Amino acid sequence: MITANYRQDYHGEFVVLETRWKDGIKTQKKEWIDNPITNQHISDRAAVIGSRADKDRFDYTRLQRHRGGLLGKKKLQTYASGQLWTDMPFDFFVTGDNAEILKIMDNNYDDPNIVYSTARLCINYPGHFYLVPYAPQVDQLSLAVYLSAFDGHREIFLLGYSNDTPASNRHWVDHVDYVFRAFRSTAFYLVGTESNMPVKWRHNKNVECMNYRQFISTCDI
Repeated sequence: MITANYRQDYHGEFVVLETRWKDGIKTQKKEWIDNPITNQHISDRAAVIGSRADKDRFDYTRLQRHRGGLLGKKKLQTYASGQLWTDMPFDFFVTGDNAEILKIMDNNYDDPNIVYSTARLCINYPGHFYLVPYAPQVDQLSLAVYLSAFDGHREIFLLGYSNDTPASNRHWVDHVDYVFRAFRSTAFYLVGTESNMPVKWRHNKNVECMNYRQFISTCDI
């Protein structure tokens, strides 16, 4: 399960490099990984892009030029996962897919951008990627939402998250719901058509729906 931890309280964690059993005794080789990221944001707002499902209704690549109005008070930090890194530079990206990781390195996407991955891939490719804090056992779509909440954003807008979202894990709707229920003091907004959003999500008191016109107005895009 996921618990509501936040980056401001996160100093790092031990990662298990190797586990061995001998004569019924388990020994583990561990390494401490510091938290190298300090995420300072003005607006306490983030946009998490889940898929290209609604791109014909709102081109999320516009967000890379988003200034957030006067003094950036409405500026959004962007999070995403999967293969969306090919569309634009996100502030934070996450993937645990080795094939995708290799493509990211081949294109030097991880050089100017922060890319999160699993402990194994972080160790296999040192200096390229960042560890997902506490490594919750959920799919990538959920990890992008988790990271935005973990970073302390108070309002999080989910784009491309709906019943039409392509997903490799059949439990992904439940996993996103775990994030909603863990971070109860965070407001999550499902952007799109309300009737096309998973019913389970809409039962959470900290989850609301809005259409794209409302999103554009609310975030001064």
